[in-house]
Amino acid sequence: MSGPEELKTQEPAMDRPVHLAQTPAPRTIIFFDFARGIAAQAVVLGHALNIFLPGIFMVPGRRVFYMQSFAVVIFFVLSGYLITSAVLKKRRHAGFTFRSYLLDRVARVVYPLIPALVLIVVFDLLVFHGSKRLPFINIDLSGQAIAGSFSMLFNHPLLQEAAVRTQWKWVDVGPVGTGAPLWSVVAEWWIYVAFGILALVVLEGRRIGFIRGCALVFAIAVPLGYMSRGSYESLAWIIGMLYAVGAERLRALPWSLHAWMAGLGAAAFWAGLHYTGQNLHAAATVGPASVAFCHLYFALEGRKHLRPVAGGPVAPRGVSGTPRAVFHRGSIFLSSFSYSLYLIHFSVITYLWYYLHGTLPAWQLILLSLVACNLLAYGFYFLVERHFHRVGKVLKHHLLPQRGPA
Repeated sequence: MSGPEELKTQEPAMDRPVHLAQTPAPRTIIFFDFARGIAAQAVVLGHALNIFLPGIFMVPGRRVFYMQSFAVVIFFVLSGYLITSAVLKKRRHAGFTFRSYLLDRVARVVYPLIPALVLIVVFDLLVFHGSKRLPFINIDLSGQAIAGSFSMLFNHPLLQEAAVRTQWKWVDVGPVGTGAPLWSVVAEWWIYVAFGILALVVLEGRRIGFIRGCALVFAIAVPLGYMSRGSYESLAWIIGMLYAVGAERLRALPWSLHAWMAGLGAAAFWAGLHYTGQNLHAAATVGPASVAFCHLYFALEGRKHLRPVAGGPVAPRGVSGTPRAVFHRGSIFLSSFSYSLYLIHFSVITYLWYYLHGTLPAWQLILLSLVACNLLAYGFYFLVERHFHRVGKVLKHHLLPQRGPA
């Protein structure tokens, strides 16, 4: 497989006005849309099963396959592949810099996260009236937890180490209230920062500078810290990144090879599950699952003859109303609000448990959780998340230098 040095582009920057889109809209990749949408639903269902059926899914010492943990692995490998692919395409554009890359990430990740955090804090205070310990989560609504979540600094390994070595215990905080699953969003944010500095500053041969150097150390400490504690989700991101770097060569390989590699990866994943006791955070499970996922993509949708010719028409997706067209539309729809669903689902499930766990049977609460989470998440997507493109344009207009045509 090709190495990270291929992140360097050999093409000159285009002589075009910066901040303008210079390529057609990207082709929708149904495989990724389907995976993202189903993974988000698996997170909701997995957490609902844990909370409403603790006698089955939360028994100490019992080996259980937590589908939500597997879904997070899918999110990480997807993110690594898609972000790297986007950077490789955009780096040839004259206006694409680390600052514009970071503003894109702010618009896509942080912009929906902030109002979600506001809603979590407000509703947690209304429901719980302060910090409280529930059977499955510690509701921490302290000022430190609120500040740590809004600043994307909770669970940071360097701050945790500083708290141990000093008397500054306040710097080590966890997620606020019912925002426990947001650890993965924060972890990915710091991976984005580290990757952006490495790909758009270091590999370009530019001087990294003191501030960016400190930012790189601070950012890269997050995935390294999680891996040092046995949580290897960041490995999935790295594997997705490497497959994106080598994508052109991988697309030329035959279907049979990808199918074999996907099968071997899946077999290694199940073997890892057996030997780690269903540990979906271990390198022995995260690594093979990520490799299998990437080869499955190339086998099903990522090979050259399955992709449209550059500048040519996109291949038809099927006649409207056919099962294939319905599947495509459904995948795109579920994918569209998957991030919103991830942001708010745990809070909604927790509120349902708090008010109804002694009233309704578990199976009704699980179904109610799926329905309520999806409806509220789509509402959040419609009102907030779907505007991230517009937010990105505003941020770039005000925070990036405006140039005319070269």
